[in-house]
Amino acid sequence: MLKVAVMELGTNQIRLSIVRIEESKYFEIEKEYTENVGIEQHLQENSELVKTVKIKECINILQMYKQIAVANGVSKFHCVASANITKAKNYVSFLEEINSDLDLEFKLLTEEDEINSLYTAVVNTIDIAKGLIVSVGSSSTRLVYYCRRVVLSSVTIPMGAANFTTVEDFNNLLKNAGEPLQQIDPEIPVIGSSEIFMGFARLSRKKNKYPFDMDHNYNSDKNHFNEILTFLQGLDVERGAKLKGITANGIGYLMNGMTIALAVMDFVNLSKLVINRYARNVGIAHRLTMQEDDKPVTDVCMNSIESLIWANGLDLEGAKYQYYLASTLYTQLKVLHKLPRVYTRILKAATLLFNLGANINKQNFGKITYYAILNSNLYGLSHKEIVMAAFVASCRNWDDFMLSEWVKYKDLMDDEDLTIVRKLAIIEVMAHTINLRNQKVVKDISCDVLGDSVIIKLVTETDMKKTKVDVDAAKTEIFQLGKLSKEFTRIYKKNVEIL
Repeated sequence: MLKVAVMELGTNQIRLSIVRIEESKYFEIEKEYTENVGIEQHLQENSELVKTVKIKECINILQMYKQIAVANGVSKFHCVASANITKAKNYVSFLEEINSDLDLEFKLLTEEDEINSLYTAVVNTIDIAKGLIVSVGSSSTRLVYYCRRVVLSSVTIPMGAANFTTVEDFNNLLKNAGEPLQQIDPEIPVIGSSEIFMGFARLSRKKNKYPFDMDHNYNSDKNHFNEILTFLQGLDVERGAKLKGITANGIGYLMNGMTIALAVMDFVNLSKLVINRYARNVGIAHRLTMQEDDKPVTDVCMNSIESLIWANGLDLEGAKYQYYLASTLYTQLKVLHKLPRVYTRILKAATLLFNLGANINKQNFGKITYYAILNSNLYGLSHKEIVMAAFVASCRNWDDFMLSEWVKYKDLMDDEDLTIVRKLAIIEVMAHTINLRNQKVVKDISCDVLGDSVIIKLVTETDMKKTKVDVDAAKTEIFQLGKLSKEFTRIYKKNVEIL
């Protein structure tokens, strides 16, 4: 296990990310700190020169971050400077002074590095096969068009929220550089990445009274984006005023960035919008973790779940075995629950993360697991799927169901979803019970539906005709499963016999 401090020097912010890494497997960003420095605005006011006072301010922040990193057991520093820093005429001496004072080496990123980090962060956290990534920064706007995890084209426009002038000026820059983007699929979504889109998502969720508190993978469209921009433009406040809890920069910065984003959506004629929360630091962390193999993960959802299990010190193999039992039951009982295969995504998350709350309370962890899943920032699942997975994982029986919590999501769920949660929950609890002793005695499960009855047979080594085995290998599991028979009958309207 390795701890790395990723330090990023940008023209708008300085960021420190403390990353815990299991090499070639998983990573976790344990802590993140950001400080606004506003170098971009300083560059415009001072003929593209960074003054000594601004350099000292950056050095003081970086020295503080270095102390925090060392105190957190960091063994390696990975330091980068944004490609936009090169706009300063004295950027070389600027970086040299920082490197000398901190005894670190800040690597100057190229435009290609910036695009690769952005793309890597998106493609490994959002399960969308084809999209246009739009990142509106302080002094530039980056567009990345990808299909099936391959970048097809990318464009950088030298105008962002801090140096924005007029829509006409931006459109002229976009027309000159954006020709490769004019033939893209009109059905793909814009994947909005950067503080601008995060600010929009928070305003949108507040306006719509959206029940789930998560920015990442929030879905919207161009029309609503325009509505929020119009709302901001109608506010009687100074452009430098800040919206608490929405954005670290002023309202003028947010409106400039949203105007740019809207111009991009108009230019490429795209209306769907998905919000991406994760930025360059996540792309860098992924590449540091995977080292030479920087290909996108094959299964975004599963990689996210496994990372959570690793980060929380849970038993991955035990969780996978429990999911094998749950998925087997799901298949065997399909004639009863009649749910399509897509719901195995919810069952997978709920079953694999079943014990997520056990680190807090090892006996009564259902409710804790519910809140843990809701706040886990799971990748690869929609907001609705995450909420359903949280309820499935927490519902050991109907008496445990948190109806008051369900009511909070009435605008996201319906009565059919409640039925689905109950059907999946009993399957998950049965799988947990079959693995009660964590000895993996059950090798397979078969189910027969006969009239008003269901016969569930647990296949153990005894059934494989091996000698000198315990003929009652699953006796304990069968006894405990019997306690679930009433709940099973209540949900599936069938009596159940377990052999």
